Amino acid sequence: MADLKGKVALITGAGGMKGTGRAIALKLAGEGADIVLTDVPRPPDNLPPQEVKAGWRSIESVAEEVRALGRRCLPVWCDLTVSSDIRRLVEQAVEHFGRLDILVNNARALMGQDRDPVTSLREEVWSRFLAINTTAPFLTIKHAAQVMQKQGGGRIINVASEASKRGRALTAAYTTSKFGLIGLTQCAALELAPHAITVNAVCPGAINSDRFNYAEQAEATAKGMTIEEYRASYVANYAKNIPLGRIAEPADVANLVAFLASDEASFITGQAYNLNGGTTFH
Repeated sequence: MADLKGKVALITGAGGMKGTGRAIALKLAGEGADIVLTDVPRPPDNLPPQEVKAGWRSIESVAEEVRALGRRCLPVWCDLTVSSDIRRLVEQAVEHFGRLDILVNNARALMGQDRDPVTSLREEVWSRFLAINTTAPFLTIKHAAQVMQKQGGGRIINVASEASKRGRALTAAYTTSKFGLIGLTQCAALELAPHAITVNAVCPGAINSDRFNYAEQAEATAKGMTIEEYRASYVANYAKNIPLGRIAEPADVANLVAFLASDEASFITGQAYNLNGGTTFH
């Protein structure tokens, strides 16, 4: 069990009803941390059908769950493609709670629009993936680490990907952005180590979440299936190729993040942990 009492954690991309950000927020809150949540407002056509049906309110709904656990919570809407929004996000966290101990860079660009070969991949798609998956974590680390240095330490965890270590065709923008996140993790770890700030990455394979995916939506439409039917089929088929027989759940990611955020991981930094049921070993 990670004892995070008295700690404040900032988690990006935390609004999904079945997402890793929500799972991380609830896990850290359950271990005693107060929570800052952020996500970007999305139109209904960019939301999983389950969220629309449930009347899910993104970070506002997650904030209610955190408070029900007896922890304080500050939800902040933030566009991670706007550098001034990111700076203000960190400032609001510190203004509200007086400190910032844990940063979890969980947000990612919505996948699917990059499923083109490099010869036809649009530059604006490439730029958006880099902006959200690589530049935004750089900026959150930049501003959060300045606060952590003054406090005498902290924990930074980047949610990277199995794609951070192995490229696949038709994923150039996503893969490149996630490879870059590992480089950022290693460099920041070395630079911040003298300040007792650790920086690590979690590299999940496929996760059983309902995060909107343009490619999945297109595949479901082409096959005459609902997105729920398509995802259920995808999860079942993908699991057949995983040695442990299933794909990751959001809670699996949250459990590893909680460990890396704890004092038990105080001598671990610059690492990129696989979380894929045995499909990748390096």
